[in-house]
Amino acid sequence: MKTMNTKLLFLMLAFSFLGVGCGSNSGSDSSVVGSDVITPLDGSTSGSGSNVVTFVPVSLAEFNSYVALHALNAPTNFQLSVNLTNAGSNRYGGTVKISYYDNGMQFVGTFTAGTGTNVKISGLKDNSRLEAEYNHWYLVNGQYNFSGFFQDAYGAIVVVIDEYIDQGDAQGTSTASGSVYYKNFAQSYATQSPYRSCWYIYNGPYDCRSSAVINKSSTVPDGYTKLGTFSGLNVTTAFQ
Repeated sequence: MKTMNTKLLFLMLAFSFLGVGCGSNSGSDSSVVGSDVITPLDGSTSGSGSNVVTFVPVSLAEFNSYVALHALNAPTNFQLSVNLTNAGSNRYGGTVKISYYDNGMQFVGTFTAGTGTNVKISGLKDNSRLEAEYNHWYLVNGQYNFSGFFQDAYGAIVVVIDEYIDQGDAQGTSTASGSVYYKNFAQSYATQSPYRSCWYIYNGPYDCRSSAVINKSSTVPDGYTKLGTFSGLNVTTAFQ
């Protein structure tokens, strides 16, 4: 028993000195952690479905800042997939995935917005509001636009659609083009509240709010950085 305790103590000390964890940042800026979850793609994002489109980063340097968790080598085959459902009142929740290949592997960042309502807890704001309250279409000069928040454990993205084309094929087919913006969370020893998505957090490292998205006052979300663009997204498939 004494021998086992000694070995266990040695292992615990060894890991504590290594200080390696899943949230560690391999980038040059240790104040943020990245929004790229290093997970092989599960197949739902790959392929040629109409809700999967080519994603074009504004630059590899910017994409590297978005990833942050590990250095990129020569990433290729950037893709965006959008799988959303009407959560009520034409507010859309679901998942948005950004994937790419690098070093012979495929990686994906999966960002979500819930389709339920906020838990009602005394002392918290926005009780019982839709989690996807800010994710909806709106009209600007007769043109349909969309903007919405999505997050993972490391940061948030805003999906903006500012070009909507009706194909006029009697099938209800329409395609959309737009941009994705990102905001990595600041590194913190505190954990995010499990009761609120980051767009319902009003201060601190997990605050990802943007007045432009909340008020639909601009297609450029304040506090976010442009990550890239996309086109040809089938609206009927992406928004169900």
